[in-house]
Amino acid sequence: GRQKRLGIILYIYMQVGFCNFNTSFKGAITDNDIASLKSATQHLSDCYLMSAIETLSQTENGRKVLKKQIEREDTNPNQINCYLYSPTGEREKYSISADKVLTQYKELYSIQSNDIVRSLDISVDEYEKKYKSKPWICRFSEIFKKYKFENNLTSHFMETFTGVKPRVIGEQDFNWTLKNYKPEVMKLFKQMETEKEYSFIIGTGQKKFDGRRWHVYIIQNVDLKNNTITIKEKRKNQTQTMDIDTALKTFKYIAGYFNSD
Repeated sequence: GRQKRLGIILYIYMQVGFCNFNTSFKGAITDNDIASLKSATQHLSDCYLMSAIETLSQTENGRKVLKKQIEREDTNPNQINCYLYSPTGEREKYSISADKVLTQYKELYSIQSNDIVRSLDISVDEYEKKYKSKPWICRFSEIFKKYKFENNLTSHFMETFTGVKPRVIGEQDFNWTLKNYKPEVMKLFKQMETEKEYSFIIGTGQKKFDGRRWHVYIIQNVDLKNNTITIKEKRKNQTQTMDIDTALKTFKYIAGYFNSD
């Protein structure tokens, strides 16, 4: 009799939502939220962030990470909680209002309509105020920017967001382009073409491309048969295809993950 009563109570609790055995994904952002990242447009110097989260959306494990690290508050859907890993590895929560404009971020609210991107921008801004963890060259360039989330190395953000170090080629080396890294890059591209599911970005350095320096692009496709890669830029949300040799002479670095990482 006692076990039967306990069973009934447990069943009722589960039905009304007091028991949640999937706590890590409670309130997680939806597939529609994740899909919205593809059309979100870059307005400030957060190409590293926008490109990183969109490329994560391209893989199964990347989408799991997005749902784990970004959630809508159960009791208040207009509050978005973003989680970032501290320099010592602790997972920290940053709660951002999606509808009430925070005075210090008034301009950001006015130009960035995607509340996921906006909340993550603010979370990174608060994180940087607290830790000043960006590489020194990025912190130096802050004097020319309005917000501290602007200008960052993609690999630094990826690790802060996922807790896992990404694979990197050439990002912080004293290289102008990827031309001297061709064997490493081609090995990576071959694995991309084989595995299909990957989350990688490719970025410029001081060398201008599309009129910009230090700009980040999403790698959407690698076609070794035709010796091309297809990349996407977030200011206009446009893709372009170029031959790999041109890419090696244009871009400085690559960073990201395979779905298996």
